[in-house]
Amino acid sequence: MNSPRSFFVSDLARFARDAKDVVKLRKAPGLPDQIHVSITDRCTLPCRMCDIWKIKPGPELTTNEWKGVFDQVAAWAGPVGLNFAGGEPFLRKDVFELIRYATDLGFTVTSNTNATTFNERRVKQLADSGLDILYVSMDGFSGATHDHMRGEAGTYDKVMRTLDLVDKVDNPRVIIAMIVSRHSVGEITEMADWTRERDYQVVYQPLFNNFGRTYDPNWFVNSPHFPREDQLEELDGALDYLISIKEADGHVCNGVGQLREMKRYFRNPSVSNGLPCNAGHSDISLDAYGNFLLCFWLPPVGNVKNKPVPWMWNSMQSQRRRWEAHNCPRTCNMLNCNFEHL
Repeated sequence: MNSPRSFFVSDLARFARDAKDVVKLRKAPGLPDQIHVSITDRCTLPCRMCDIWKIKPGPELTTNEWKGVFDQVAAWAGPVGLNFAGGEPFLRKDVFELIRYATDLGFTVTSNTNATTFNERRVKQLADSGLDILYVSMDGFSGATHDHMRGEAGTYDKVMRTLDLVDKVDNPRVIIAMIVSRHSVGEITEMADWTRERDYQVVYQPLFNNFGRTYDPNWFVNSPHFPREDQLEELDGALDYLISIKEADGHVCNGVGQLREMKRYFRNPSVSNGLPCNAGHSDISLDAYGNFLLCFWLPPVGNVKNKPVPWMWNSMQSQRRRWEAHNCPRTCNMLNCNFEHL
């Protein structure tokens, strides 16, 4: 039988543990201003730097369920930024309906795409949907580089046809999204010059552990796509060129601080840059099945099918996730969704 003292000691230990857990909480500074919705894991391409296409899809949220989420967020946080992602979001038959619904609620709506599913009719639907920005993936200035990274020949030609069609309509605005890899180092500056000529913007994303794959702290060691040591001087020169463009006309979307930090990152990708990660502090993500995520690499904190979005944002579980993200030693705070040291 336990003595009164043993109960007292147990209570003290529990109090100490609970107090320690409370310290490991981090409240949000306010309401989210950006919502990322991955409306499908299905994709048309076997990309080499992404494993999402390997995921076996489950029952995705329905059209009405997504509309309900948008209604919740609009009533709670207001018409913030809303980004459609995937997989390839334009594989959803209701994607134009969902974009139109979100824009009618006042959201500023953007979407990522590999640009392989469009024809003239679908580009007209895109323009009519009210989409503000279309992020088009191009992982090389040359067709050979892009097709290699996307895992399928002919992809580059499909992208170029789509861009020609989008140029003929009033909206959306185009931003080219390029992953910096071993194969694209020599094409970074060409992409910057070409996007300026096309009156596009461009954003560069440093290569990272494949999305859709369990995080491996040594992912870059055996990666056939991570820049080699003998490429770093050329990469530095390309990043300096991007910095000069950013300071001159701004058509490069990356901040100067991030471009400078990429130099260090590609030399020491596993070493923390000492900058806090702000994942989940001003943004939230929802996957195709309704899971509420504050970080792509941490477990969800709930599901919109059974918990309201505002409740999950303010929950103790979310505060714990923010603490984990803020104190995480990984270098994924280099990614465009997180980097804020501009």
